[in-house]
Amino acid sequence: MITISMLPIWLLDFGGAFALIILSGLCLNHALALARTDRENPLAIFLLWFCGALFAFAMSRSSGHILKHLLTFSGREDLWRIVAPYSGSINSMAFIVIASVTLFFNRIETIMERMLRDREKIEKNSQELFRLNKDIEAVIAERTRAGMALRIAHEVRNPAAIIGGMVRRLLNAYPPEEEGRVKLIHILDQARKLENLVSKFESVRPEAKKIFAPLDLNPIVLEAVESLQEEVRAKAVNLQVALSQAPLFFHGNSSLIKIALAHLLRNAVNACTKQNRIIIATERTSAGCQVTITDDGPGISAEILEVIFDPYLHINRRTTGLGLPYVKQIINEHMGTVTVTSELGKGTTVLIVLPTHLGELTGVAGDTYAI
Repeated sequence: MITISMLPIWLLDFGGAFALIILSGLCLNHALALARTDRENPLAIFLLWFCGALFAFAMSRSSGHILKHLLTFSGREDLWRIVAPYSGSINSMAFIVIASVTLFFNRIETIMERMLRDREKIEKNSQELFRLNKDIEAVIAERTRAGMALRIAHEVRNPAAIIGGMVRRLLNAYPPEEEGRVKLIHILDQARKLENLVSKFESVRPEAKKIFAPLDLNPIVLEAVESLQEEVRAKAVNLQVALSQAPLFFHGNSSLIKIALAHLLRNAVNACTKQNRIIIATERTSAGCQVTITDDGPGISAEILEVIFDPYLHINRRTTGLGLPYVKQIINEHMGTVTVTSELGKGTTVLIVLPTHLGELTGVAGDTYAI
């Protein structure tokens, strides 16, 4: 009878068991070092848990194999039959821990990726708000400077004109040979300097060209729509975009207009439900570049519509953001107009018109601003 020695197989089994323990221990040590380096890294924490469960499985599995061979060599196979179920249950538990850790951290990875995207979006919005703040501060500074200059000019103009007029009358009354005539001429020169200074103050105007530039309205509308996609999907509202085929050029600030459009769209999305539709359309008219936001939502009552642009009488205090008064201020800064028409139960329409010409724009108060 031919017999084959089992020694090589046993040696290989013993060697594999010890190698499995050593390699899994090295993996656990390396994962532990990574976790200590960056305790908030989810990947490092996952590797630590995974390698820990793998090391426990390696210890259980390899110890079971070694113990089985030792008991077989010593003739205690009956004792192995008692220990085998416990060893198998430990192996099964290790498998369950490995699978649970993998599934759990797979979900955690998805959540972390979403949080990272939200963080990037928040950072982008923060940068846009920072730029918007700078633009608004620049606009306010220019308006304040112009207002102060005009106020000073108004206060100085009348006294200067009175002094100049009275001195001219005195000069006409004084004979040429009078000694006081030279002094009157000197006073008149100073009065003329004051009048010239007044005209310089009056020439001060807000320099919108510093923050305003020629822009195409259509890309700005698309950016505003894109920034609200998640809110639109959450509300399941049907948002449609109908842009003019030709570019709609106007003179303005893209950040300000985008924020204003996004706020108006957000108001429409919040007011509408799943069955409603919102349409934002652009076109060129004789009045300028026109943006129309129409929805078939619940509409606005006549009482609220009357005070919708009033910052002190506005009724809806539940929402945060720029608010319609500030939207109107932005459009006014661009020398445009914004109007809201609505009917309860039928919907609301917001119409924005921005001038297209790039020359001089006439302001609301009759001032002319060169941009």
